[in-house]
Amino acid sequence: MQIDAPAVARGRAFAQAGVATSAWLPLARSRAIRPGRVLGVDAPGGRLALWRDARGTLHAVDARCPHLGADLGQGRVEADALVCPFHGWAFGGDGTCLGAPGWNEAPTRRARSVPVQERWGLVWIATGPDPADLPEPPPGDWRIVRPPSQTIAAHPHLVIGNGLDAAHFDTLHGLEPTAEPTLSVDPPRVTLEMRGRAKSRALRRLLGGDVWLRFTTHGSHIATADVEAPVRFQALFTATPVPEGSRTQVVLFLPRGPIQTLRAAVGLYALLHDDARVLERLRFRRAFTPADGPLQAFAEVVDGLPRGRS
Repeated sequence: MQIDAPAVARGRAFAQAGVATSAWLPLARSRAIRPGRVLGVDAPGGRLALWRDARGTLHAVDARCPHLGADLGQGRVEADALVCPFHGWAFGGDGTCLGAPGWNEAPTRRARSVPVQERWGLVWIATGPDPADLPEPPPGDWRIVRPPSQTIAAHPHLVIGNGLDAAHFDTLHGLEPTAEPTLSVDPPRVTLEMRGRAKSRALRRLLGGDVWLRFTTHGSHIATADVEAPVRFQALFTATPVPEGSRTQVVLFLPRGPIQTLRAAVGLYALLHDDARVLERLRFRRAFTPADGPLQAFAEVVDGLPRGRS
């Protein structure tokens, strides 16, 4: 197995408590923020106020008002401004103060604005400079499914990097390799392609053939699993740091049709079952062996990423 271009580390960040890396993270469902509404959310780096102006444009700013620190997540929207619930200071989408009661001119203080975008029915915020781009969905006509988020008591880097641990697909998931895995590194992406056959006869019958997948990490907190066989679909995984460990959100791009969807669900189960149980009891040590090449490559890429807000 060959590592094409290992990243240059800039101090260790991988799986380090209190060290944040820059990334896009999902914080809410798009439908939770209607035009003219505000939503306060806890995020890495501090609480944020997500809000839509009267035209429906989404904005994200630091929830602590730069006046006296009131929670802007409790504010209200008036036209294209977010108004503080405490003293009525008004802020634009870029955080600029537009006016305040009793002031002839707007105060020069401003709320910190945060890059925000919407994709696949989710609201994403950037936690630092130059985060890795969100991956593009697979071409074609897909049924997009967003299961409820879950919390795992494990570091986000370990949750995302788990798919690069080729050996555990055999020992934990019962997928015996049928070809030598191939690895490529193109920071901020690390890709592992592998093929395997279920050891269980029952699972082989349900799958209808070997599993052929390509697992790619996109920066430190997002990964995609492109399953090419026995049925084609994609699963996008995210892990957002929370005090308990990681809040995971999956976005599934499933084939249309009940039989294909069932086989995709079986394939996903074969890839994921039991991982959370093991990860939650894992106490990570950076003691890689040659067999851990893909995971080590991911750690080196994470070490070289820009730092984010923790």
